[in-house]
Formats: sequence, C-alpha cells, structure tokens
Amino acid sequence: MNEPQSAPIILVHGLFGFNQLSLAGVKVTEYFHLIPDALRRDGHVVPEPPKLNPGGSVAERAQDLKNYLEDANRGDVFQKQVHLIGHSLGGLDSRFMISKLGMADRVLSLTTIGTPHHGTPIANIVVNGNEPILNEVMENLGVDVKGLLDITTEALPPFNDDVPDADGVRYFSIGGRFSPPRILGIPQGLFGLTHDIIARTEQDNDGLVSVASATMGRPAWTPLDDWEENHPREVNWGINLVPTPHELADTSIVEKYRKLANQLAALK
Repeated sequence: MNEPQSAPIILVHGLFGFNQLSLAGVKVTEYFHLIPDALRRDGHVVPEPPKLNPGGSVAERAQDLKNYLEDANRGDVFQKQVHLIGHSLGGLDSRFMISKLGMADRVLSLTTIGTPHHGTPIANIVVNGNEPILNEVMENLGVDVKGLLDITTEALPPFNDDVPDADGVRYFSIGGRFSPPRILGIPQGLFGLTHDIIARTEQDNDGLVSVASATMGRPAWTPLDDWEENHPREVNWGINLVPTPHELADTSIVEKYRKLANQLAALK
C-alpha cells in the first residue's frame, strides 16, 4: 500500500451523473464504479464525491462544486488543496470553477477524462433535432436536451476564450476511443451510432466525445495516454451502460485510476 496522499482526490461526475445511488441508506452503486474504494485502499484520501446538478449548466454545476469544497462541515480534509478528476462535463465544470469562481488556490491539478473541451457533434444533433433516431435514443435515456446546450461545438469556442487556465494549477487530459461491434457493417450497441456520427468529422472517439475534443491543446495542458474505452467504460460501467459479468470482473479501468492517482501523488 502507498503512503497516504496529503492532497485529497475529488472525483467529479459528468452530465446526468450522480455521486452514488442508495436504497434504504445502503449504497447500491456509484458513478465512478468501484473506483473510490480502490484508491482509498491504496492510501489516497478520496472523500465522497460531490453531487452536482445532473442536468444543470456548467455555471450551475461549477457553483455546486465550489460549495462542496467550501463546506466547513466536511472537516479538515477540505482545508487542503485538492486534485480534481473530472469525467465528461465534470471537466468543464472544474475548469469554470477554477478560473471563474476564484478557486485556483484550492486546486493542485485537474485531470479531465472524456471531456468535450471543443464540444461534441452529438450535442449539436440533439439540440438541433436533426437526427430523429438519435433523438429517440436520448429521450429513452431520459436525457433533457437543454442540458446539452453548453457542450455543442458552437458553445465551446467562446467558453474556451472566456475560461483561461490558472497559474499554479497542473492540467492533464485523457481521451477515449473504441470500435463498436458491427453486423453487416452496421454499428451495434448503445454508442455504436453515435460513434459513427462523430467519426465522420472527428475520427477516433469514445461514442460521445472525440479524442481531438478531449485534448485541450493549450500550453498549460499535458495530454496523457488515451484510453481504449468508450464513454461509460471510462468510469467503469459497461460498454452499453449496464456491465456484463465479464465487465464486472474486469479490473483494468480501476487499474487506470490507481495509476493516475499515483502519478498525481508524485507531482511536485
């Protein structure tokens, strides 16, 4: 086991996410599936992740994250600087909080995983309503179209101009890519169609965000190795959201987070 890390690791969930789901007070599952406990066993300080407005705007969710970090009731752990790991929209929330809400001095590093720094065509399609089949899929998933307005490819250029990187914060990004199974050339699975839509213009992607969009590409940012995973697998869920028995037994995603946490602990 590693020596306990002094800087807490805060795991920030994406759009329509949650910190954990409980039934009668008993934890049933969590957004970062099995990851917090694995990092704690390695000696890292990982508080219960924040619960952000699931379908809120980046500004609303960033305020939720700031409130979480400033909650005096959470004890001494929140008097320290932290490492943020943001999945998907959680990365944009974290960037906004650091830059626009006066929290740069509270953050040692931000690592984004599958974050649409340059937007995603899937948000464009759903917001504009020009892909009926995809819209039906999103509706069946309970997705509120309004929650996607901040991650269209039109919304992110002005966002990036308005949200500069903060001095003193270390920034890292990780993209994801996968190849959906096919039958007679037709992509299968929940993210097969979205994968091919993105691939038409942005090539490699995780089914919701391209590698190009997940890579920030500014001097302050260090791109880390891409993960060969689709969007839900990046947080240890199944390739089609519900994990199969094989995916439940697969520890490779947890190992990626353990490696990342150790890299963060070694930052000087």
